[in-house]
Amino acid sequence: MKSRLDQFRATRNALLALVVWTTPALAQTAAPATLPAPLELRLADVGRFAMFVDMGGVQWTGHTAKLRVLQVTEGGFKAGAEEFWGGWRHEVIDCDARTIAHAGFGSVRAGGREGPVTGALRPAQPLPAGSAEEAVAKVVCDGWKPFAQVPVATSIEAAVKIGRPLIETGAEP
Repeated sequence: MKSRLDQFRATRNALLALVVWTTPALAQTAAPATLPAPLELRLADVGRFAMFVDMGGVQWTGHTAKLRVLQVTEGGFKAGAEEFWGGWRHEVIDCDARTIAHAGFGSVRAGGREGPVTGALRPAQPLPAGSAEEAVAKVVCDGWKPFAQVPVATSIEAAVKIGRPLIETGAEP
């Protein structure tokens, strides 16, 4: 026995096959990419290195901050045959206990190419008085702005251009 709708069976089957075949591809389309937050590199200390806190990247858990600090080297710094601008120090600072735990380092070559982060989380240590680490903690935990006249850098290259002359002159906050 034939149904009146049998004439549409081939068309229906073709449409079902098309839907089944294309639905997974449509479901897998990538969500719009989110742009990385612009860098907000605030100068915390100048000594052997110029230390810039990545304020936009600070992640808080209670009173503990997970962050990275751009450590800018003096001009002409080389390791082997390659010139480096410095690197990213990854840190965990407990603002209440006033401790710091180093969580790795990633180099930044001249031109801005970043290397992988190496090193594991170390045990927390008290912040050494008068150190670059203490200055970073004051900036992050207390909102201290030691170099208020120095602009906030929005790129690694800008931080290098700001930091290197300050290393040479021995700038004080």
